[in-house]
Amino acid sequence: MDLGQYQNYISNLPNLDIYRYENIFKVYQTQDGNKDYFYNIIKNILVPNNINNNSFFTITYQANTPFTTLSYQIYGTTYLWWLICIVNNIRNPFDPSITGKTLKIINPSYVKQVLDIISKQLQ
Repeated sequence: MDLGQYQNYISNLPNLDIYRYENIFKVYQTQDGNKDYFYNIIKNILVPNNINNNSFFTITYQANTPFTTLSYQIYGTTYLWWLICIVNNIRNPFDPSITGKTLKIINPSYVKQVLDIISKQLQ
């Protein structure tokens, strides 16, 4: 296997849904005898700052709402929880101080465009 392939291009690994967090990172293989796969998640992911403000709306975060649930309510998939966190610079989605804060949410019609931009950043 060549280093730095996306998981969906590696035939002996399962394909991931387009919105999965893991799908934006390249997969590498260890050089030891095990040849295990791993992600390089150390890279920074930034939401482009030139996105039109009309691409967002805001909500007030309610206590005890998992970000996966919030993602499902907004986008119809649990897999975009990480996008909500990145847009709002949330490092710990379990932090209780987030409750009551106003969160910026990317309008669902712009998600694909934003994911494409993020993917290009990581290449």
